[in-house]
Amino acid sequence: MMRARWAFFLAPIIPAAVAGYNLHMHRPQMAPLSGFIFMCLMFYFQEAIVGIPAFHILKRKRWQHFWIYAAVGFLAVFAPLFALCLARWRSWYEIGPVLNTCALVGIYGGAIGLIFWLLVRPDKDPVKQLASHFT
Repeated sequence: MMRARWAFFLAPIIPAAVAGYNLHMHRPQMAPLSGFIFMCLMFYFQEAIVGIPAFHILKRKRWQHFWIYAAVGFLAVFAPLFALCLARWRSWYEIGPVLNTCALVGIYGGAIGLIFWLLVRPDKDPVKQLASHFT
C-alpha cells in the first residue's frame, strides 16, 4: 500500500513536465514552471477522482496488466476533457483538432497509468517481493 501512495505522487510528474512544456510552446506567455504546476495539479485531481477508485477496483478484480492501467489512465483524462469540449462547443469548431488535443492529453493520462503500474507492480505478489529482499 505504501508503494501505491508513492506512485500516486510520482506518476504524474514526468507527463506533467512534458505537458507543461508543450503548453509553454503553444502559449509562450505562460512560463514552463506555471504550465508544469497547472498540469500537475490537473493530473493529481484526475488521479484522486478516478485513479484511486480505479486502482482499488482493478486490484479487487485482479486485473493487473499494464495495458489496463494505461487504458484507464487514457480514458480518465480523455473522456472528461472531450465532454467539456462538447459542452462548450461552438459552431466554428472542427472535430479534428478537438479530438487531436483530447487524444494528446489522453496519452499523458495513459502515461500516468503506465508509470503508476511500473511503480506499484500489482502483477507481482507483495509477499514474494518482500521475501526477494532477504534472499
